[in-house]
Amino acid sequence: MKKIASFITPHGFGHATRMTAVLEALQQKIPDLHPHLFTTVSESLFSETLQEFSYHALDCDIGLIQKNGLQTDLPATIRRLQEFLPFADSLVTELARKIEGCRLVLCDIAPLGIAVARKAGIPSVLIENFTWDWIYQAYLPRHPDLQAAIDYLGAQYQQADIHIRTEPACGTGKGQLCCGPIFRRIRQQRAEIRSEFNCQDKKLVFISMGGIDLELPFVHQLPAFPDTIFLLAGQDKNYRLADNVFLLSRNSGFYHPDLINAADLVVCKSGYSTVAECFQAGTPIVTVGRVTFPESALLEQFCADQLEGQSLSQEEFLSGSWLNNLDTLFPGNRQTAAHKNGADSAAEYLRPLLS
Repeated sequence: MKKIASFITPHGFGHATRMTAVLEALQQKIPDLHPHLFTTVSESLFSETLQEFSYHALDCDIGLIQKNGLQTDLPATIRRLQEFLPFADSLVTELARKIEGCRLVLCDIAPLGIAVARKAGIPSVLIENFTWDWIYQAYLPRHPDLQAAIDYLGAQYQQADIHIRTEPACGTGKGQLCCGPIFRRIRQQRAEIRSEFNCQDKKLVFISMGGIDLELPFVHQLPAFPDTIFLLAGQDKNYRLADNVFLLSRNSGFYHPDLINAADLVVCKSGYSTVAECFQAGTPIVTVGRVTFPESALLEQFCADQLEGQSLSQEEFLSGSWLNNLDTLFPGNRQTAAHKNGADSAAEYLRPLLS
């Protein structure tokens, strides 16, 4: 058995799904590969894709503290960073012992894993489309207390032995490998998913706000559009609100990439994993912008360029005013599905290090 360790930031679901896609691609090439996952992202998210792994609950990264799925709490973020950084020697030493026997340490984008790998004498791999020091730079004018974290984390990222950047990449950094979007693979046929919700000739709109709770005040407006089926992900439970409105829990039994493939339109927070999975399927997308989050504008531009994507303001989205113009959000043609998964490129690059 070949063991590797993965340190995964708990900020949303995008980093966890991206790491999962890379690990799945690696396991297809190296069947006896056994990943050890260090994160607080729910174990169930990984078990949707990976059959073989060990899970270690670890608060390994701060990222940004969220008020909800669209708003950040910078004062709380700064307080947590000041408590967490610099990494405690005792924590790094303890984790280095836990990863003994691993051949490689993958980090998305938790820099603690890089420090632990150095302590253990194991090569480290940074996988990212942005790093936290780049994100924090955007908030620095209003929050100068972030400078210490920017300097410290920037130095930690520089210590990675291998740097893999995945599109759509933010900033001007360079890696040994630059690959296309990384996404979990579609499993189920589009028609099969649509039949589950009795779509027939109706349009299917999939609404997803990622891995952070967000109240959706417009939900009770949706039954007024009976010619459209609405699926709302990330809810507390599976529940049929109306003939055309289905609320889906995080453990609904439906695979997120399959739902995206089945949809005629995805309305989502501008987050990496949903954007990448829309790119895989060629599904039209409408993003809800996060004005203060620096990655958001770059993802929205990628969607516009690759998927004829459109954008909504938070006010438009939450009020439901966009529903009055719903027909205009469906583009004329579905885009061509992606031919290559960046996960395969990353796995092929890393494979010689694990042979």
